[in-house]
Amino acid sequence: MFPEDKALFADTTPQQKGDLFADFKPAQSNDNLFADASHSTHTIKTTDQSGNLNNQKKKFSPRSQHSTQNWKTLIVDDEEDIHEITSLVLGTYTFQNKPLKLLSAYSAEQAKDILKNNEDIALVFLDVVMETDDAGLQLVRYIREQLHNPYVRIILRTGQPGYAPEENVIIEYEINDYTNKTELSRQKLITITTSSLRSYDDMMTIESYRQSLEEKVVLRTAELQEKNQELSLLNDELVTLNQEKNEFLGIASHDLKNPLSSILGLAEEIATSFDISTKEEVVEYAGMIHTSAEQMLSLVKNLLDVNSIESGKSKAALSHTDILPTMLELIKYHTEQAKVKNISLHLNVDQEACIAFVDSSVTRQIFDNLISNAVKYSPFDRSVFINLYDKETKLCCEIQDEGPGISAKDQTNLFKKFTKLTPKPTGGEHSTGLGLFIVKKLLDAMNGEINCRSTVGKGTTFTVDLPKNAVN
Repeated sequence: MFPEDKALFADTTPQQKGDLFADFKPAQSNDNLFADASHSTHTIKTTDQSGNLNNQKKKFSPRSQHSTQNWKTLIVDDEEDIHEITSLVLGTYTFQNKPLKLLSAYSAEQAKDILKNNEDIALVFLDVVMETDDAGLQLVRYIREQLHNPYVRIILRTGQPGYAPEENVIIEYEINDYTNKTELSRQKLITITTSSLRSYDDMMTIESYRQSLEEKVVLRTAELQEKNQELSLLNDELVTLNQEKNEFLGIASHDLKNPLSSILGLAEEIATSFDISTKEEVVEYAGMIHTSAEQMLSLVKNLLDVNSIESGKSKAALSHTDILPTMLELIKYHTEQAKVKNISLHLNVDQEACIAFVDSSVTRQIFDNLISNAVKYSPFDRSVFINLYDKETKLCCEIQDEGPGISAKDQTNLFKKFTKLTPKPTGGEHSTGLGLFIVKKLLDAMNGEINCRSTVGKGTTFTVDLPKNAVN
């Protein structure tokens, strides 16, 4: 056992002033102390493929610090006896129920290699004069400035204070304690070790809290950014809805104003001139009122359809349905309407039944709209062709007119709400700009598709594909 207050390393070599470890110094030269294999017990070395020490710079990562098993302590000194005595004193030492794990380096270069490969070293006992007079001081700079490690506690132990005066070293180098080997007793060594490890443990606890807080800040910032993105999307949706509302109000007020004004004017005409009007004139006024009322009713129905679709209230009741009877009824109805413009409707079908997995009432609404448009935009004395045929798993319907055609630009907006196309109805008919939007949405609900082929001046063909069976 070592006395508590007696210096561990007494000066017994007066011929070498300041050499405080002469009583333990072996006869051989210090330069060869760590060359012998017997000194490799506590020495950790890494070499590259050429056999040289690996000095590759690696950025310090405090996350890997603070070992839970032991306190890694690095002894850096070029004299073997220093390592042996330190190991004897601290070999059984524990702090917070964890022992020390002593690592040995016999030069500053060896220490660099160990430090790079052991980021969780808590304490370094460091000699100053080794391979050069200031090797230890340069190692301090390496630890703090190149490894960027502010956490490891560095205790400078020197037997030659003349090479490293305490006041200068404390001021100029980031060390944590300075001791003279001749004054370092067993008790003082344990005291320095304990205070240094306590300081290191406190620093790592603070660093752990800091990193935990930083991670929480990053996490909360990401969550906030995500919420901001969601709010931005919702705001964009609100802007879009507001624009659609304004468009709706503009169209509704415009499209309702004209027929309402017509109805009011005709009703006033009947009221003021009933006594002098003939029956034929009154009937004519009544027909005009009926037409204006139909325009308003059509607009209201379309707006209600849009609201039903967008609110999710419109649900298709799908079943296997023969759409041929529906198509025959619609052609019969629109043939009467088309006589005003001398337009003929032609149905081409080569099968007795046209079965699709659809909602019959929704299908009627879709083809009613498309046939009505074909008649509405066709010039006088033309034809409209309706073709029904099977195509693999689909039932296809083509509705072809001989109208003015739709430009490529107009086709990009064809199925959007409130779209007003360049072509105009040829007989003064009314258009709300909602029909094709409704058709597209209704087909989506039945797993159907609609496509448009058109050439300006040569007419337009709308193709509707309906599934023959349920789509998973």
